[in-house]
Amino acid sequence: MSRPPRILIVEDEFAVAMELEDHLGALGYTVVDHVMTGAAAIDRAAGADLDLVLMDVHLDGPMDGVEAARTIREDHPLPVVFVTAYSDDETLQRATDTTPFGYVVKPFNEREIYAAVEVALQTHALQRRVERARDDLRQLLNGLRQGTALTDGTGRLRFLSDPAARLLDVASEAATGTPWADLLPVDDEALEALQSRMDGTTDADGPVTATLAHDDGPSYRVEIEVRDDPRDSERHILVFYDVTEVHELRRMLDDRSRFHDLVGKSAPMQDAYEQIRSVAEVKTTVLIQGETGSGKELAARAIHDESPRSEGSFVTVNCAALNPDLAGSRLFGHRAGAFTGATEDREGYFEAADGGTLFLDEIGDVPLDVQRQLLRVLEEEAVTRLGETEARPVDVRIVAATHRSLDEEVAADRFRQDLLYRIRIARVALPPLRERRSDLPLLVRTFLREIRARTGADVDRVGDEALRRLLNYDWPGNVRELKNALEAALIRASGDVLRADDLPPEIREASASASSAPEEAERIRAALEQTDGNRTEAAELLGISRATLYRRLDEYNIE
Repeated sequence: MSRPPRILIVEDEFAVAMELEDHLGALGYTVVDHVMTGAAAIDRAAGADLDLVLMDVHLDGPMDGVEAARTIREDHPLPVVFVTAYSDDETLQRATDTTPFGYVVKPFNEREIYAAVEVALQTHALQRRVERARDDLRQLLNGLRQGTALTDGTGRLRFLSDPAARLLDVASEAATGTPWADLLPVDDEALEALQSRMDGTTDADGPVTATLAHDDGPSYRVEIEVRDDPRDSERHILVFYDVTEVHELRRMLDDRSRFHDLVGKSAPMQDAYEQIRSVAEVKTTVLIQGETGSGKELAARAIHDESPRSEGSFVTVNCAALNPDLAGSRLFGHRAGAFTGATEDREGYFEAADGGTLFLDEIGDVPLDVQRQLLRVLEEEAVTRLGETEARPVDVRIVAATHRSLDEEVAADRFRQDLLYRIRIARVALPPLRERRSDLPLLVRTFLREIRARTGADVDRVGDEALRRLLNYDWPGNVRELKNALEAALIRASGDVLRADDLPPEIREASASASSAPEEAERIRAALEQTDGNRTEAAELLGISRATLYRRLDEYNIE
C-alpha cells in the first residue's frame, strides 16, 4: 500500500496549528512538521519529503505566506493550499499569482480540509502526469532528425523542437510566441507557398523545398511539410526535413554522372543518355528496353522532361497490372452504361495524357484484343470510348517499355507484329547493372545519402569487404535491387560503416562469377572509382595482386 500523504503546516498561531494537525491526523494524513515563519517553511520544504504544504496567508515576520509559497513553488514541485480567515484584495491577488491549489477558510472543519487537500493532491498528480507526458513527447521530437514546430491560430509558435531550432538558428524558448514567418530565412516564394498551404488556398499538398540561409552560419536545404493540427484546424504543424546532403550530392554530380534522375557515368549509361536526347525532340513513339529494375520509368520521364512536352502531363500505366476485362476502359475511357458497373462517363489514360506523354510500362502484357485497339489509336491519333461511336482526337506522345523480348512474344503469337513495328520506331536500351559495375560506387553513395536523409541512419560509407561483395553480385534486380538491399542493410547496421555482415544473405554469400571481359573491366573501373584511382587499394579491393591488376589495365586499355 502507498504511504499516507505527508503535509507541512505553516501557521503562526499555535492553537490553530494544533487544530489543523488533529484534523489531518484524523483524516489519515501524516503531518511532517509545524513551523511558524515563512523562512522556516522554505528550509523545511527543502529538507523534507513532502506531498503538500498547508500555508497560512498571514505570518508574523518579514516574510508572509504568499512570498514563502512563491519561493517554495519556484524550487519544488509542491502543491500549496492557503489557510486564511480574511484577506485584502491586494494580498488575495498576490496569492492567486502563486497558482495555489486551493484555500481553507477559517474557521474550518474536517470535511472542508479533506476536500481542499484531496483536490490539491489529485490536481497536482494530474499536472505531473501531463508534464511527464509533455516532456516525453518533447524528448521524442527532439530525438528525431526532422524538426517540428507548432503554431497557434494566429500563426505564432507554441513549440519548436531542438532539430528545428538548429535549422532555424534560434533558441527554442526564445522563438515561442514569434510569428512563424519571421523565423524562416527563406525567399518570398517559399513563404507564399507555405502560407497558401496553411490557408487552404492551394491544391498542392506536397512539401515546400527551400533554402534556410543564415548570414552568420551554415545554410540548409530543407523540405517543409504543413499539416493541420488534428485538435484545431486553425493551428498547424510544420515538419522540417534536412535534405542538404542529397541536394549537395546532386549539385556536385556533373552532367556526365547524372541525367535527370538517372545516375551513372559509365560508357553504357552515357550511350543511353545520348539515345534519350536524340529521341526526346521528336514525337515518334519510343520503346525502352531493359531488364526489371534498370530504370525504364526514369528514362521515360527523362524523355518527357527533355521534350517540348515537358510542361504537359506525364501519365504512367503499368500494363502488367491492367485487368484484362477492363484494360480497354482504363486506356480509352468509357461511357456510362457501357458495361456493368460503368455508372458514369470516364476518360481513359490517353485523354488524361493529352498534350503530354503516356508511358506504357510492360507493354508486352497488354491483352491481344486490346493491342488491336491500341494500334488503331496510335495510327489515327484518336480514341473511341467504350460505348461510344465518335472518336476523340488526342495529342499524345507514346513511350513504351518492356523487359521481354517482343520478337519472341511475336513468334509465340502473344504480341502483334504490326504493333511492334509501330512502337519501336525509336529505341532506347538501358544496360543492366552487371554491365556497368563502374557506376556501383556512385550509386551506392547516392542511395546511402538519400536513405540517410529519409531515415536518419548513421551509416555514411561502405566498408571494403562489403563493397567487394556488392561488386561480386550479379544484380538480377538491377538498380532497384541495389537500392532495396542498401536500405535493408542500413536497418541491420550499427555505427557509421556498412559492413559485409549487414548485407542481405544472397549478396553476402555471393562469390565472384566467371565474367566476360567487359564485365571484368567494369569491376576494375568500379574499384578505381571507389579508391580515387589508387591502384594498390583497387587491387586489394578486388582481391588480386597489383601485377594482375596492371596486366588487366593494359589488356582492357583502362587509363
